[in-house]
Amino acid sequence: MAKADGGELIARVMRENRVKYCFAINGGHLFPILGQLRNHDIKLIHMRHEQATAYAADAYARTSGEVGVCMVTAGCGLTNAVTGLCVAGLTNSAVVCISGQHPNTEDHLGSFQEAYGSEVVDSFSKFTKRVTDWSTIQFDLRSAFREAISPPQGVALFEIPQNILYHHEEDSGQRKGAREFTMDDVRSAGDPAKIDRALEMLVAAERPLIACGDGVFWSQAGAEMREFVELTNIPIYARRAGQGVVSEEHPLAIRGAFKKPFTGGADVVCAIGFRFWSGEHFGQPPTWTDKAKYIQIDPTATRIGWQVNADLPMVGDPKIVLQQMIKRIKELKLDFSKNKTSPWVKQVWETRQRFDNTIKEQNAKVAKNQPIHPARLCEDLIKVLDKNATTVIDSFTLSGWMSRAFTCRFMGQVVDAGPLAPVGHGVGMGIGAQLARPGQQVVVISGDGGLGIGGWDMETAARYKLPVITVLWNNSSWGPNFDQMPGLKGRTDPFNMLPNIRYDKIFAEMGCHGEQVETNEQIIPALERAFKSGKPALINVIGDVAVGNATLGGNLLGSTGSN
Repeated sequence: MAKADGGELIARVMRENRVKYCFAINGGHLFPILGQLRNHDIKLIHMRHEQATAYAADAYARTSGEVGVCMVTAGCGLTNAVTGLCVAGLTNSAVVCISGQHPNTEDHLGSFQEAYGSEVVDSFSKFTKRVTDWSTIQFDLRSAFREAISPPQGVALFEIPQNILYHHEEDSGQRKGAREFTMDDVRSAGDPAKIDRALEMLVAAERPLIACGDGVFWSQAGAEMREFVELTNIPIYARRAGQGVVSEEHPLAIRGAFKKPFTGGADVVCAIGFRFWSGEHFGQPPTWTDKAKYIQIDPTATRIGWQVNADLPMVGDPKIVLQQMIKRIKELKLDFSKNKTSPWVKQVWETRQRFDNTIKEQNAKVAKNQPIHPARLCEDLIKVLDKNATTVIDSFTLSGWMSRAFTCRFMGQVVDAGPLAPVGHGVGMGIGAQLARPGQQVVVISGDGGLGIGGWDMETAARYKLPVITVLWNNSSWGPNFDQMPGLKGRTDPFNMLPNIRYDKIFAEMGCHGEQVETNEQIIPALERAFKSGKPALINVIGDVAVGNATLGGNLLGSTGSN
């Protein structure tokens, strides 16, 4: 029998779980693992900050549908990663973090880089395990992967003390069990009687609505959802990772910006893999109606009836349940044709037209503003983007302007900061998204505040030749000026930065394409050159400091503003 140390055993489990990339920063507590990655066909992506390793793993997961993996050293390595891990945890993103740790023989003795990661991340993680014996290394790591990918997806922390990691022993001594699995291995069907009851409710409804979220993405139920919508002619509202499951170009697609008449006016809501979190006003009026009947379908029983009463609860995998519903519609020859010409569906079309016309009128009024207005920047950016481009939102100011302008066409096309809503995640997430979708455009919409936190990973993108394009809203300030925050005007020091920093030149020194944009006419040519360069790029747009978020943070801050 061969002897193996912890590094060999860990790399084997990573390969078993189809890991292609490991986002990491080295440290002595990790050397045996780092030394084995290449032998197991795993590419090391060595980042500039541990926070970015978690952001990259999160975005990789939310764009590929596979587990994202990050690795950090003991103590400060783990604590640096916490914000990125928390973002992943609160968005139900499948991330496994492998963390080094001081020797467990030195607990509470003042060991070098002594910290207890399992306790630190416990409040938002799905699974934590500190390895306590060499014989359970593989069992514990397999368990982490299983927990991360199984519904509801989430963060799993695997923490290995240095003395256990470096230990060599016969690999036959590893505990058996915790076999790896894919989502296809563990899908469950819905109760057939409830399938029929759900269809009865939807057929009888005058104002039916489908609401779907992250559960549809992780189930990879896109084809089934599109077929179901076409069969039933029911309007669909999709958010979080499920946004774009039915392209927002579709006449039945309801965008978040004009959802209220529909979420607040439906008589039957079929919620599939959907979470009524604060961004949905917890499912409460007036954003959502309390007069509708709610069908709730989710692979996780505890998410059903959590915030909104479930008139018809159904535990089941979204992909399988949709297949069941489609099959029964065809078997029973159910007729949904009345929906095609119903006032409800007509209202979707009319609301969309009013919204689009309003945006065009508003944008036209500021199109020639100087300094550049965010509406003009977002409009021009969208003109240049491919339809399959992935966008990473990392700017409070631009988030509202982009969300009202951008048309999402497939799941995972928009990656954001989720309920935690930090800034500084953009570049790290852009790297993860680019590796998940090689050859496709990836654009990071960043503010100068966020760039100061996470921008140095532009160097990582250059080092690995990843053409992540960062469009920077440079208003030399944390948010708009105090004219937009009258409650603070004259009461505290301004939140500004040194004016007009040439970030484009800074990152050009690292091998990135860089340009500064100061006028409206420069926007599109600069973006076109950036995408054609084949390099990571930073477009430094000097923006109007007097303009804030389009909805004053309504969607970002949960139960305020546009909710």
